[in-house]
Parts: sequence; C-alpha cells; structure tokens
Amino acid sequence: MDKITPRAKTRPRGIVLFIKQNAAKFSAVDNFFKPMTRQLLIPVLLSLVTSFLTTTSTHAQSVNVSARQGISAISARYGPASVQWLAEIRGRSGIPQPNSWEILAYNDRSTGLLHRFWAGGGRVGDAGADNTRYPVNIPVGYFGAAQVVVDSVAAFTIAEGEARKARIAFDSCDYLLRVREYSAEPIWRLELLDPTQRLVGKIYLSASNGEVLRTVWMYYNGNAPPKIADSLAPSLPPATTSSTQVPNDSNPIGEPGLSNNADLNAPTVPSATIAPPAGFAPIPSRGIADNSIPSPSFPPANGRNNFPPVTATPAAPAPLPNRSERRYNDTGIPEPPAIANGSGSMPDLRDSNGSESEEPKPPVEVPNSSGSTDRIPPPPIPNS
Repeated sequence: MDKITPRAKTRPRGIVLFIKQNAAKFSAVDNFFKPMTRQLLIPVLLSLVTSFLTTTSTHAQSVNVSARQGISAISARYGPASVQWLAEIRGRSGIPQPNSWEILAYNDRSTGLLHRFWAGGGRVGDAGADNTRYPVNIPVGYFGAAQVVVDSVAAFTIAEGEARKARIAFDSCDYLLRVREYSAEPIWRLELLDPTQRLVGKIYLSASNGEVLRTVWMYYNGNAPPKIADSLAPSLPPATTSSTQVPNDSNPIGEPGLSNNADLNAPTVPSATIAPPAGFAPIPSRGIADNSIPSPSFPPANGRNNFPPVTATPAAPAPLPNRSERRYNDTGIPEPPAIANGSGSMPDLRDSNGSESEEPKPPVEVPNSSGSTDRIPPPPIPNS
C-alpha cells in the first residue's frame, strides 16, 4: 500500500494544518444510525425546535407591543405632557397585537390642536402636527391614559371569546380606542378580518370595565350578500294572544248541529251594589231575559229633566211684525230709523205737516194738436 507524504498549507495567520490521507478505498459506514444514536438524536432535535420557537415568540412579543406599552414608550421619550390627553389610538393587522400604534394626542400649541405619534418595533416616533381633523372631521372627545383599564391584550381576549360564541373565524384584528360619543368613557372598537381581509365582525366594548356594548357579525355564504346579526337591531314584538282560551271542540257561534249548542246561554250580569244615577233604569239581577236590546235612556246634565214633553199638537205660529217692525224680504235686517225733523243739516224734503201723500198725482195730459197720438208736438216758434 502506497503512502502519501503529508503536505502542509500555510495560512496568513501562520497556522499549519497537517492532512494525512490513506490511499486505501473508503468503505461506507452502514452502522451510523444505531438505535442508541437515534434515541440521543431525537431529543436534541426537539430541543432545537423548542428553542427556535421560543426565540421567535419572544422576538414577536418584543416587536408587537400593547397599546399601554406604546403610550408609556412615547411618554418616556417625549414627556408625559405629550400624551396627557388622547383623542384616538389605532392599530392595524394585529395578530393578536399590531406591529405599531398610531396615537393622536391633544396639543394646544398646534394650529390643528392635534399631534401624531407612533410606537412599535421597539421604537417611537413623532409624526408631526395633524391639521386634517379640525374643523370638518373633529374628534369625538378626549380621554386620559389612566382611564384605560382594559388594555388591547384584554380587549382581544374578550373579542376572541365573543367570536367563538358567534362561531366566527378570523385571522387578524384592527383596533380603535376613543371615547364614547357625548361621553368621557373610552371604548374599544375591534374589527375582525378573515384571511382575505374581509370584515367578519365588529365588537364595541368599554375600556373602563370590559363590558361588551355591541356586536355585529357577518355570515358569508359564497358570493351572496352576507347575513348580518346586530345585537342592537330592533326585534319584532311578539304576537299578542288573547287571554281567553277557546277549546277546539267549542262552538261560540252557535251553529246548528253541534253538540254544545244547548249550553250557550246569555251571560248573567250581577246585580249592582250601588244605586244607579237618575235617568238610568236598574239592571235586573238575572240579566236580560229576551234577545231584544233595550233603548238607552240618557240622564240630564244637571240631574233634572228640563226638557218639555213633546206634544202632537203644533204650537201657534208667531205673530207677524207690525209696520214699525217691518223687515226687508224677511232677511232679519231692520228698516233704517226715520230722519229727525230739523235735527241735522239735511233739509226736510217732506210736506210741512210731516205727512206723506197717500196717492201720487196723475200725469199732466198734453193736448194733441196734430191728430196723432204717436207723435210729439214740435215746440212753438217764438215771435220775431
């Protein structure tokens, strides 16, 4: 068997490696994975996988912070006054927590009264003044960080439980924290999205005590419009049923030929313990004997019968008015009064004795000189 003389390779650092090779044929190692070696290799692989998953989870938790951690990081970097009053906190695509939080805070030194910050990935940043909200899209209100008792982690846990009860599967979650309208109570709005980023549910819950205020679920079935279930949707009132239960074999109409016709009698009215008022006839204790309905009697308004009895003989007609009480055409308008004699500035056109002529004087007859009654005589010609 030939031997190969060793060769030396010199590296820049001066380390010399001696390699000795054998010219004989190398045979494959068949007994490498023995049972004992296999038992030792499996725990090693499992420990490596567990260590990798733990490192990945720890890294994800350090990157995806909660809303409270984001506020604390901004407060430590820019001062507590920067986030003393908050308008909104937003987070998108949380699995379960988002990669970063967008915080809209109140700033009285800004023209638009609002300032934007962001926190995530172990860093914080100043996004500058926000002049897009006032005066059109103004915030609902402001709240302090100390009012947020239910953090985003607890809000996600509550939303996950509500989705499980509603049988809704989702992949990610969008967060919005702001105050309730016309109130100082902060509330969470969580929007649940499926893997295709389709909205499948909305949950509103209080950030003060975790109370679920409203849930809206969308149930999809192919390409059809979703079926929506809103917890605050008005429900139809239940159908009102009569308290009187009529058996199926009863015959309240009283048709002939049925078995219970003979049992239908008029209802019995109990006797009144208080005397009826004047004008009302007392009701018999055993009810109405026949099927006829008695004519009602109406009592007078003052308790006494002031109406005169109706007689068959008509009353005499009213007398006609005399001359001094004459009316024009029976319209009810009286005749004007007579003019006083000498009491006014108008002259008295009547006779001296104040009496009117009873008959008019006859017309003056013109002598007929032409012999024709149809022509008017010409006027006389004066003498020149």
